[in-house]
Amino acid sequence: MAYATLAKFRAVTNFTVSEILDVDVTALIADADRAVVRLTTTEFYLERLEGNIDGTNVDFRTRFRPLADTDASGTVDGSDVTVFYATFDSVTNYKEYGSSQTVTSVQDKEGIITMQTAPTTTTAEAGVFGIYRIDSPGDTSFDIYNLAACYYLGYLVAQKLRGSVNRHFSIEKELRENIVATDWLNLCYETLGLQDKLFLDDSKGFGIPGMKVNGGTNEAYCDAKGGSYCDGGYYY
Repeated sequence: MAYATLAKFRAVTNFTVSEILDVDVTALIADADRAVVRLTTTEFYLERLEGNIDGTNVDFRTRFRPLADTDASGTVDGSDVTVFYATFDSVTNYKEYGSSQTVTSVQDKEGIITMQTAPTTTTAEAGVFGIYRIDSPGDTSFDIYNLAACYYLGYLVAQKLRGSVNRHFSIEKELRENIVATDWLNLCYETLGLQDKLFLDDSKGFGIPGMKVNGGTNEAYCDAKGGSYCDGGYYY
């Protein structure tokens, strides 16, 4: 399953089979899906998860939520998070994460991740860590992501067709309009509610709006981008 689908793409865009074959559109779907995921989610990398490490407990919780559908499958499950049981190297004492562990289920709204095997103070002596993404705007419906991904797919198709034409104005008027007249990328942003949030400005100049999580600025993301440049919810 994917956010963008061939049927929806044909329904909401004016690209015909004579202009681009189904197989060529389908080859771009994964790229469109990844773009929408990136636009609508925020990644938290190797965050230490909450939960008892006692050889019995298998439930661990993320700091931020709701957990996002990172693979555009339409559901949030174990494939959308990665969990490591960290240990310390016996010589250097450096933290080592090893191989990822098996996740049996996920409660996305609660941020609860259930593991197949309970970690112990030996197998996870340095802690339990996760890589996950959250829905930046909150819990958004699949239909919205489906439409946005199809519009982004229209943008990718337009770029592909534009790149394959040596003399742009020598092609048919209808195809030329399909390529340039419709702002597919802007339609994607509008569908996601991002049209007014991409670039804002104030007395310091242009900036990108900071992500707000549970009413506060995403400090981890801000720090990663250069902490001192984060001010008032904006990144400069």
